[in-house]
Amino acid sequence: MEEMLLFGNILHDPKPPRKYRKRLLTLDDLTDKELRARYRFGRNSIIRITDIVRKDIEHPTQRSQSLSAEMQVLVALRFFACGGFLQVVGDTLGIDKSTVSRCVQKVSDALNAKADQFIKWPSVQRKGDIKQGFFDNGGFPGVVGCIDGTHVRISAPSHDEPSFVNRKGYHSINTQAICDHEGTQTFTIS
Repeated sequence: MEEMLLFGNILHDPKPPRKYRKRLLTLDDLTDKELRARYRFGRNSIIRITDIVRKDIEHPTQRSQSLSAEMQVLVALRFFACGGFLQVVGDTLGIDKSTVSRCVQKVSDALNAKADQFIKWPSVQRKGDIKQGFFDNGGFPGVVGCIDGTHVRISAPSHDEPSFVNRKGYHSINTQAICDHEGTQTFTIS
């Protein structure tokens, strides 16, 4: 009785129920045009990225309303695309900023772990030649390549035409290229 008077009924008070926010957007809720505008990737690319990292980020159970692999990738891509604050991304998607932080960290770690499957570096000898070339040409130390991206204008395709309309309103393929000190393209992806 004395403990109850001093400390109240803290041992027997039920824990307040958890509050779950309504999640706002999923992959199926948006059109291809909206996906590109918000995440800078089309539906097929988002699905491919999710498939690449799924085993590394997926929760083994749906306990505590855990986010699906697709939703974690969408959260990370939204953060990467807008460069915004965790709180703003969380408010947009209906999740807490700490959850946004964990999603960005997990997806980033998973992508980094698989980087060697997609990024190829020149040999040690060639890398030294390129570094020396960039230093000789412009005084840039330690550079092994220049990277840039551009939209290559194309005719409207007959299949999946909306996916090829860029943010400026014309049909294109987004292309990224890397070149060495001599201007030779060492890598190109579209």
